[in-house]
Parts: sequence; structure tokens; C-alpha cells
Amino acid sequence: MNRLALLALLAAPVLHAEIPQSAHAQYKASLGIPATLSFEREGEGYRIVAKINVPLYKMRFESGGTIDGGQLKPSYYRDIRNGKEYASAQFSGSRVWLGKPDGKHTETAHGTVMDLFSLTWQLAFGNGKLPMPLVITNGKKLYPISRLTPAGGKEMTIGSLKTRTQTYTLRHGNDTILLALARDLNNMPALIRYNVGGKKYSLTLKAVEINPQNVP
Repeated sequence: MNRLALLALLAAPVLHAEIPQSAHAQYKASLGIPATLSFEREGEGYRIVAKINVPLYKMRFESGGTIDGGQLKPSYYRDIRNGKEYASAQFSGSRVWLGKPDGKHTETAHGTVMDLFSLTWQLAFGNGKLPMPLVITNGKKLYPISRLTPAGGKEMTIGSLKTRTQTYTLRHGNDTILLALARDLNNMPALIRYNVGGKKYSLTLKAVEINPQNVP
């Protein structure tokens, strides 16, 4: 039995997904470009790293913070392109210090502020629920989100495994984020589609290890 199928058997549907010590996932981005997404927990802290390996243009997104009662509370977010900072944000309550390196400024977020990747994992751990009102940042701007909308479910094939997913959408004007959670894999993010501020990404899950030390 392959590792992905074994994980599916171990991860029967639950009312909520436990926050793992670690999760490492491989994705396919647009045009078949490889991408990875990892979640690491150490005590009450966490770190998320996403990498999209566009030829000649390496993209790395990192965020981290603390975990409080099942809620991820990010303290920073960084967007790194070819080894250099493209944009970043630091969070302190409702105050956010953000922008490109030559244009940092402070803004006030009217709601819970999160980056895309902290938001994605929070949706998974919260069984499709997010704190509202919500404000999303890409390191450059703040995007208020008024609501989270369930958008039905469908089957997806991840590796050799067919699994059920539940899809959710978030909107800000013409900006859209679509997230699909694999219910048979502890709500692992199976599809991430991001269209915000003129930037578009699409990540489709191909393989995953959750707490790999517990999997033979």
C-alpha cells in the first residue's frame, strides 16, 4: 500500500482536523510547474513555507506565528523572489507594517489579518471555518473579506487516491480565492486558486506526508 493511501485510511473524516507537528505536500502549479507547501509546528509556534519553482524565477513565501486554542496567529509574512525580498508584512494586533522594501508603511486591519497560507491552514484546522471579519494580505496591501462561501464538493484524484473535497471561496471585489480541502486526508489543502491584485496562482495537490515519523 502506498503512503498516500495509508494516510487516507488513518485519516477518517473528523469534526475537525488536528494541527499536525508537520505536513509536507507536493503540488503542481500552472503549466505543470512543481511547488511545495510545508507546515511545521514547534511548541506553540508554527512556520509555513511555500515554494513555486518557476524556471529562472524562484518564488518562496514564508509565514509564521503562534497557535492559540487552535487559532493560527501570524506574526510575519515574507514574499521572496530569486532570493530577494519582494514584499513582507509584520502583524501586531490590528496594526500591520507592510509593503515592498522601498515602500514600507503601517495600516490598520479592521478584522483578523492573515496571509494566504496561514489562512489556508486555518481553514483546514477549523473544518471550513475562519474568523470573521477577515483581512488578507499579500505583503503589499490589505484586502477585507466579508464572508466565506461554501461552494460544494467534488472528487479529486491525488496520486492514485480518489478523495472527496469541500470547496470554499473568498471574495474582495473582483479578487477571488478558491480553496478545496481533502476531507479524507485530514482536510489537507487539495486545491489553492489565488487571483488577488492581478496575481494568479493555482496549486493542485499531488502527494502529502502528515507527521511522517508516524507513517511506516
